[in-house]
Order: sequence, then C-alpha cells, then structure tokens
Amino acid sequence: MGKLKVLICEVDSEDESKMREIASFEVEEEEIGKLEKGKALDELEGRTEKIGQEIKRKLLQMQWERIDKEVSKAYCEGCAPETVRYDGHCEVIVVSRSGRLKLNRQQVYHKERQEHVMPGNAFLAEHEGLIITRGVQEWACLLPGELPFSSAARLLGWQSGEEKMLSDTTCRNLVREHGSIIRAAEAAEVERLWQTENFLDLEPRLSERQPAQPRASWPAELNEAVEKVLQEENPQPPAGVKGCDWERVVERHRHNPSVSGEGLRRLGPEVGPDEILVTVDEVLTRQPEPGRFWEVRTACIMTAAGIRYLSGTGESFLQQLFVLLLILGVGRHRSLLFIADGARWIRNFFVAYCSEAAYTQMILDWYHLRLKGYQLSSMICRGKLAKGKFLATLYFHLWRGNVPAAIHFLSNYREQAKNLAKLDELIAYLQARQPFIPDYQARRRQQQYIGSGHVEKANDLIVARRQKHQGMHWSLDTSDGLAALKTLMLNQGWDLYWTHRQVLPLVAS
Repeated sequence: MGKLKVLICEVDSEDESKMREIASFEVEEEEIGKLEKGKALDELEGRTEKIGQEIKRKLLQMQWERIDKEVSKAYCEGCAPETVRYDGHCEVIVVSRSGRLKLNRQQVYHKERQEHVMPGNAFLAEHEGLIITRGVQEWACLLPGELPFSSAARLLGWQSGEEKMLSDTTCRNLVREHGSIIRAAEAAEVERLWQTENFLDLEPRLSERQPAQPRASWPAELNEAVEKVLQEENPQPPAGVKGCDWERVVERHRHNPSVSGEGLRRLGPEVGPDEILVTVDEVLTRQPEPGRFWEVRTACIMTAAGIRYLSGTGESFLQQLFVLLLILGVGRHRSLLFIADGARWIRNFFVAYCSEAAYTQMILDWYHLRLKGYQLSSMICRGKLAKGKFLATLYFHLWRGNVPAAIHFLSNYREQAKNLAKLDELIAYLQARQPFIPDYQARRRQQQYIGSGHVEKANDLIVARRQKHQGMHWSLDTSDGLAALKTLMLNQGWDLYWTHRQVLPLVAS
C-alpha cells in the first residue's frame, strides 16, 4: 500500500510540463489494527485538518516571499548603481486564519544614508511587531458581539489549531480600534454633509425591512363570532376580545365593512409612504467604578421603504440623527413621528432640531409613562388596595391624554399620600412632558403608534443582550465599540466594511 504525499511545485509559465518541487508534506500512515471502531473518521478528520493548516501556512509564506523578492528587486533597480545592497532578512510574526507564522522581509542597505529599508513593508498593514490579517480581525470583532472576550479568543484558537492565537486583551483592543474607525468615519461624513446645500438631492441608505405582522388580538376560533357581532347596531366585544382591541376593530369595520374577522384580528400601525417613524432611547452600561454608568444612545428610523439603526454617544449621535432626518426630508415632504421615553436630552433634541419643522410630532411612549406611574405609586400609596385604585384613576386620565385631570387627581391625593416628595415628583414628571402626552386611546383606535418597541428591540440587540449581564463593567471605548459593530451588522453593512473597508454611509451612492 503506497504512501500519501502532498506536493507544492513551481510550474514553468511557458512550459507547464516543467515543474520544480519546493515543498512536500507526508500524510501519516494509518495502522488499521490501531483504529478504533466508530472513531476512524474523526481521527482522520483531525489529522487532515492539521496537515491542511501546515500547507496553508506554507503557501502563504511562499507567496509572500515571491512578492517581497520582486518588490525589493524593483526598489534596488530604481536606485543609483552601487548605492544599495541586499543585507539579509528580517522576520515579522503574522496571525492568520491558518495560525501564527513568520514572514521574511528583504532588508536593503543604503550605503550613503547608512540606513536599512524593507521595501516589502509598503505592502503590509501598519504594525508594531505583529500583523493580524483582516480575516482574523473580522472574527475577533464578530465573536465578542455575542460571547465574552475570553471565549472569543478560545474559539479563534480552535479555528486555527493554535490554542493561544490571540489573547482576550487583543480581541478587546481590536473591537475598540474598529469601533473608533467606524465612529470617526461617521463623524467625517456628518461634517461633510453639513456643507450640502440641498439635502433633498440626497438619497438615504436604508436597509430593507420585513413588515412585522401585528400580534393577534384573539384566537382564530373567534373570527366567526366577531363577524356576526359586527353586523349588530351597537356591537359589543365577544367573550375573549379585549375592549381596547375592540375599539379599533369597530373603527376599522366602520371604514371598511368588507374586512374579514381574520383581517381584523391582526390590526396594528404601519408607516405610510410619506411618513418617518423615529424611536430613540439610551442604555446605561456599568463603569468599573461602583454606581457609575456610561450612556449609549440608540435610534431606530423607519420609513415605508426601509430601516436604519443608529448608535453612539453624546452630541455626535444627535448630529448624525439630525442629518439623517434632513436627508429623509423631515418638515418638507414627509411627516415625522418621534416616540421616546421622555428623557430630558431627547426632549431637548426634539425641541431644538425638530419642533419648528412642519408635520412633526413627538409623543411619550405609553409603556414608559405607565411604568413611571407604577414605580412611584408604590412609594405614594398606603397598601396594595390603595395602589390599585390610585393607578386605575391615574391611567384612566392618561390613557385619554387628559393630563390636567391627572394632575388635578394627584394634587387632591396629598392627604392620602405617604410620601409627598414622590407625589410631587410624579406631578413634575407629567407637567414637563404634558406637550408630548397624546390621547393614546384615540391613537390606538385609529391604528397609530403609541410605543417605542422598535428602539427597545434595538437596545436589546445593540447593547443590552451583550453588555447588561450581572457583574459586567466596561470602558466607554469597548462599550461603544461593540455597539458600533453591532449597528453595522443590523444595517447590513458588515460585508461592506470588512471586504471593501468602507463604513456604511448615510447616503446611497
């Protein structure tokens, strides 16, 4: 039985029958008697993978040597005769998907200048003793989006067959580095777009989105009962159908009586062709110092044509958001609905940048408004029974957008409150956000948005799922770097960045 051997040969470009062996790899022979039943294929796979990595490393080294040789030769021919000479080689360590390897670079010595030059360096990435290939950098930035840095480093080692190919610190530094590159490119684009005279000449770059099917309001078995009741003069909801759902069912049926029960059970808001829906929020990630947090801001911008996610920190995030809104045509040919949790920085942004434009509206997300009342009620009310009655009255007024009535109710509750400071806090909260509290009941009846669920999902995908686990703490560069990379992926710009080294722009080319 013959041996298996893998050869790497140099073939004559003019006569392919002429070739010279330059490397060979013998495949270890298998002794049939030592193979375990049921495990032979697994053993062969392991050995094949190992020799395959050796072959790939050798091929990479040999191809580099050919390039370095030609580049050095051209460099010397471009210098005056007798002024330069070859002077040995200098190794550099490269981390590739095939593992760590060493590449030789030809050194050229300038006699007159008395210095060494390595011409091949012009074709290598900037480095300080270690070069990490683009493919490895991509994996080192992809894996930490879901896994701890230590786990990402181990997986990289398993892929190359080298246990310690990259350290978790190196993976963390790569996330910071590429996050910084992405943020710098975003800031540069915003600065460039500020010089644009007519934003309507620009086409926004949005990702395609699949419209989400609204959640069913009742089991399909009730469709027939719903259709039957709707034929009555004053239809009342059948058992199993909520009153708040029934209001918009009746409203929809009034405008379009031909809609079936199946069509009515999944009613929900949609973004119209001339509308923009913006939901904005922030996520707090823990700093190393106890009780201190970083603020990572997120936004989800939706039109009928597509979707775009944004993330970032501070003023740079707000500038990017405002420029995108200008490109989308806010206040000119499109209306804007801005939904948020009512944080001061969000309200200030809307008032400063959007409130003066035509066809713009900001509303306070119903979930956060309801949550605020619930949280403070535990400190205001005396007992569960009092809390239940308190919330029922408060929600009754707020659901209808009647903020004066809600404040009047709270003001009259002072004698019953056990914590006046918290009662005053709730009153101040409502007073500051009164312009942004609409008639939620009417909006829901008319299938209009009342919640910021899109950005809440973005918060989870971009930041919270990875960075909000117990015991975790972050530097701002790492936290924002992970957010920048995840946002790039959600916007379908990952391949553009890693393959073509371009950060996904706000404007379509």
